[in-house]
Formats: sequence, C-alpha cells, structure tokens
Amino acid sequence: MNIKKLIGLLMFLGLPFLFRFLPKGLIIHEIAFWFLFLIIMLWIYFVEKRTVVSIGWKQLTIKTVFRGTGLGVVLFILFGVIMTGVQALGLPLNQEIGQLIASQPLPFLLLIVIRAAIVEEVLYRSYAYERILELTKSKWIAAIIPVLIFMLAHLDWGLGHLIFVFFAGALFMILYISKRNLGLLMIIHFTTDVLALLVLPMLVEA
Repeated sequence: MNIKKLIGLLMFLGLPFLFRFLPKGLIIHEIAFWFLFLIIMLWIYFVEKRTVVSIGWKQLTIKTVFRGTGLGVVLFILFGVIMTGVQALGLPLNQEIGQLIASQPLPFLLLIVIRAAIVEEVLYRSYAYERILELTKSKWIAAIIPVLIFMLAHLDWGLGHLIFVFFAGALFMILYISKRNLGLLMIIHFTTDVLALLVLPMLVEA
C-alpha cells in the first residue's frame, strides 16, 4: 500500500510540471488539469481501493456552505493584504498571465474558478496531505511539502507571485489541517476566486 501511495504522490504532484510543455492555451491547460483529476479519482478507487473519504471528503451541509463562503471572504481580504505587500516591495509579477486570464469571457472564467477550487484542493491539499501524512507520520512534512510544490508549480509567474502563492497555499493548508474537510476547502477556494476574478473586476469597471 505504501508503494501505491508513493507512486501516486510522485505521479500526480509531478505531472503539472510537465503541463508547461503542452501547446500554449488556457483551454488545453484546463483540460489537462481535469484529466489529471479524473486519473486521481480512478487511482484512489481502483488502485488504492479506497474512497474520497480517505482524502477528507465529508457530506456537504448548508452550514458548511455558509461557513466556507464566510471564510472565503476573510481569506480574500487577507490575500489582498498579501498582494499589496508584494507590490509595495516592488517584486516582479507576471502581468501577462494575469491579463490573459482576466481577458477571458465570463463563462470560461467561471469554469476556471470551478476547476481551481476542485482540482487544486484535491491535488495540493487533501490528497497530498493525507498520503504524505500516512507515509511519514509527520504533520509538518505533510503540510510543508505540498505548499512548496504548489508554489513551484507557479514558477513562471514571477517572484512576487511565487511569494503570494506560498502564503496562499499555506493558508489553505492550515485551514485544511484544522478542518479536515475537503468540501469546505473547495467552497472557500471557490469564493476567493469568484471575488478576485469575477466580482472585483466588475466593481472596478463600474
């Protein structure tokens, strides 16, 4: 079983680094991540012979939805403070990627938000944390390694964004460890991205 966990971790955490060799385009990028998500689910059910309960999934309730939305708003504000600090330090940011995402039509932006909330929370938080914890028996190692890998996956985004991603990943990881509820984290992530990519730009334009 430990070999299966190790192979799964190396495969799933390593594959996103190969996505940069795919033809350029957000659509291809999104399809690749959804395909990776499908492979993770198949691996959990048919290779590990476990269920999503093993990666922190709990039945969603109205209370979870409201709590996740509220925490998402709080996290969005914290992210704004962090990004303001990064910009104040004059650290380089990859403006092209941000502009490319912002220029997409609203329906596609919503799909990006949904994908990020589902796939990233499974890959970089719940699956990575739970399997590394089972392998190492160390909460610190299980928390730090996925945060660092999540940061390195954004290597092309510039130093300023790397620092932002590190703190964002760390905050998401802290929330996951404290709640151990994958659905809650998905709602929190969805809320932060909706506010950042959909709501805030519309308010600015207004």
